[in-house]
Amino acid sequence: MIVMQETNYHHRRAMSLDMAPAVRGLKAAMDAIVQTELRRSQYRLRTLTPDQKQAIQLLLHGIANKILHPAIRSLKQAVQQGDSETIARISELFGVSPSPVMRPTKDESSSFAVNRPDLMTA
Repeated sequence: MIVMQETNYHHRRAMSLDMAPAVRGLKAAMDAIVQTELRRSQYRLRTLTPDQKQAIQLLLHGIANKILHPAIRSLKQAVQQGDSETIARISELFGVSPSPVMRPTKDESSSFAVNRPDLMTA
């Protein structure tokens, strides 16, 4: 029982670490939107000082991070629970592809040791 609990704990931990590329993908997608909007607004912002332009950039990045925070939190929770439907939904919503390690089924997360015999030899 203890071995199974520890195996499940380490599996959930590994899955949350392996989702880092997806989080970076979400942040990169949002950053691309921010940069595109800054470029589109460049003409209207031409009269601003460099400090004012930097303040606008910081503001936009802050808003983007606030928008992404619930999605990243939900993504982490879905990975830990093996909720592939939520992972797919979040990935589709933000236009990023989930990595293969982020596509566990509920059966895989509950029987991780059976599906990964290499971990049983530790």
